[in-house]
Amino acid sequence: MPLIGRDRTLFKLFGVPIKANVSWLFLVALVVVTLAKGYFPPRLGPGLPWHVYWGLAVVGAMALFASLIVHELSHSLVARSTGMSVSGITLFIFGGVSQLEDEPPTAASEFFMAVVGPLSSVVLGSAFLVTWLVGAYLQWSAAALALLGCLSFMNFLLAAFNSLPAFPLDGGRVLRSILWGVTADLRLATHVAVQIGSIFGLGLIMFGIFLLLHRVVISGMWLMVVGFFLRQAALGSLQMVIMREHLEGEKVRRFMTTDLVTVARDMSVQEFVDGYVFQHRFNYYPVVDEQGLLVGLVSARAPRAVEQGRWPHTAVGSVMSPTEPSMILDPDTDAVDALSALRLHDERRVVIVQNGRPVGIVSLRDLLGFLALKIDLEPRRRPVR
Repeated sequence: MPLIGRDRTLFKLFGVPIKANVSWLFLVALVVVTLAKGYFPPRLGPGLPWHVYWGLAVVGAMALFASLIVHELSHSLVARSTGMSVSGITLFIFGGVSQLEDEPPTAASEFFMAVVGPLSSVVLGSAFLVTWLVGAYLQWSAAALALLGCLSFMNFLLAAFNSLPAFPLDGGRVLRSILWGVTADLRLATHVAVQIGSIFGLGLIMFGIFLLLHRVVISGMWLMVVGFFLRQAALGSLQMVIMREHLEGEKVRRFMTTDLVTVARDMSVQEFVDGYVFQHRFNYYPVVDEQGLLVGLVSARAPRAVEQGRWPHTAVGSVMSPTEPSMILDPDTDAVDALSALRLHDERRVVIVQNGRPVGIVSLRDLLGFLALKIDLEPRRRPVR
């Protein structure tokens, strides 16, 4: 799904990168303000110092997002156990999402992957509720009880909302897994689940308009945005299934760019700019060592990181990006795997290597161009509308 700007990795849990998108800061601010202004004052009374409300709001927001990470981490761990590739968990304006690079291999794997999220939220909500009951019996402070009550309620609400049968929510994925198991057709199951998700999103948009007309501005606008997001995410999921259907079985050698120009690692940045960047005008160049083996990838704009006066004395190897294993593919790699690899990297391109030497480059544009032609010339079935 398209997000604003780049994601920043915060830390890792069980080997899963936890990332944050810049749009998440808006959600953090909204949660803190809502708790400080609207939740804690009525429950604690208006006479407390302002830092009490805001301090509780910050703690509550941190605990709430920790609960959200647990929810998404449960998805990721179950997905990884079924052999799916998980590139991380991203926190963004609508909460969090597990970034899965593959479709579930079976209907059963999707069912368990989807259902574990709401179950984890129910467990957390129950744990906070039991702690609240213990605290009430032991007469803990009103502030502690209000915080525990908030976290319990929010986790139960998170479980309930995600359980709605609206794709791509967890409930919608459970519905798709059931339909997939019955029909043995992932595309048909996705189509039905997407239609239900789109209707649900449209309902949220209409209800948001209703609230706006009755001057409930913030809630109305929020529901409209969430409804629009659900519709777009559902349609995006259907498009991804269709893409994978047409790409499956194709090899990257069919659409890779073979007229690549390699650059020597010890070449000066000045020579690279004058003899390669301005002459060939490619965006990226594979970097090779003395034996012609791939060692990295250099952007045409990488020289900007070096003061121009130092270009004649700076080697390309010092401004290149080392090629990660996921950026290197074999010519016979399946196009579906290439799509997953391309989505992992900001450069949106991978290097095709044979016997250690680069023989081609595949960009996301190359893959999408090939896909468009294949859909136009070799349709497998009537398009789903």
